[in-house]
Amino acid sequence: MSTILHTAADDIHVSDRLQSIHVKTEFLGNYQSVNHVRDLPPIYVDEPKELGGKDSGPTPLEMTLCALNSCTAMIMNILRKEMKFEITGLRLEADAMHDVRRAEMRRTGKMFSEVEPIAYHYHKVNQRVFMNTPESDERVAKFRSEVERLCPLHALLRDAKVDLTSKWIREE
Repeated sequence: MSTILHTAADDIHVSDRLQSIHVKTEFLGNYQSVNHVRDLPPIYVDEPKELGGKDSGPTPLEMTLCALNSCTAMIMNILRKEMKFEITGLRLEADAMHDVRRAEMRRTGKMFSEVEPIAYHYHKVNQRVFMNTPESDERVAKFRSEVERLCPLHALLRDAKVDLTSKWIREE
């Protein structure tokens, strides 16, 4: 990780801008874990029963898609205010393809660690942003560009070279 030497404002020290976050995860066995964030209710992460889990919560990859959509919506809210951009309704969906390796494991008898993955992360992510807005197509394009530039989860997936597509759809 590169060291940040300065900020955009000369009178602000980097340490004034960086904030730590903390989560605590307890492994419960098999594929199940419980996560603790601040004083919020526990968040269970698990696999579906057909994959050997208890189906007590989303998978880690599903949680990441939730984070992508939620982060996008939060950045949209911030920029909506800054850009005086009108949105009267918003919902987001995301789908992803990932390499589960099970088919090759069954066919070859290899273990999970012996199968060369197609991708170590998502192979492809498709996000759809459905919104109601009276804004012009030009303003929507500028808004979208800024949201995707400033969203930390978009950046994380881009930096990981995940094939990420985002489609913005107007709804009435």
